[in-house]
Amino acid sequence: MLAFGGSTYFWFTFFVKGRSIPTPNLIGKSVHDARAIASDLGIDLTVDTDHRRNSDRVPVGHVVWQNRSPGATSFIKRGSTLRVELSAGPLVLRVPELKGESQGTAVLRLGQQNLKVGILSYVEGPTERAVIAVDPPKGTVVEAERPVSLLVAVAPPPPTFVMPDLIDLGLEQVRPRLEARGLKVSTVKFEAYPGIADGIIIRQYPLRGAPVSSRDPITVVVSKAEESGFVEPVPEPIQN
Repeated sequence: MLAFGGSTYFWFTFFVKGRSIPTPNLIGKSVHDARAIASDLGIDLTVDTDHRRNSDRVPVGHVVWQNRSPGATSFIKRGSTLRVELSAGPLVLRVPELKGESQGTAVLRLGQQNLKVGILSYVEGPTERAVIAVDPPKGTVVEAERPVSLLVAVAPPPPTFVMPDLIDLGLEQVRPRLEARGLKVSTVKFEAYPGIADGIIIRQYPLRGAPVSSRDPITVVVSKAEESGFVEPVPEPIQN
């Protein structure tokens, strides 16, 4: 067992490992220097011209990534190929054009650009939920995760009225008057009420005197004839 272990170690060290060398660290090297190092070590160097990586530390055109980890514990055989990618320099972020976009679209685009939503401010404007202004303005070069504030337009509030007293009035009489002022009867409930003709409002919400606008639903309870429990019999057919 000792002889076998010693033999295995000898063959691995001198014939397998002996043909391998520690993977060189080419990160930060120029292409010329990287090729020179690889050539001296007997390694083929391939530069990936189809892909580049952004980096704040490695200058443009220098090696920023290699497909094998460098170091004394990572070996590469002589004659093998080491593939590298070059730096495209720091990632340049610019505030996109957001004016006229909806608030939801603007927030989505900021996230896609690796930017954050800053302060959201609202002001009355012609287009509901449309971005009016951006801070910093469009085209400004900013760092990643930079908050961008938005000024968003909102429609002006509708006019407010004092809720009139609708009790004892006919529904068909008051409905057109309410609609003429932008108010809408959203819910109509019917309830039997002895002694009152059909179609008369007997309860209302909001109550008389409360502020009401086109955004507020109006509910009324209207009287109807009380149903009788008597069921008229159906005459049987005459048999000849």
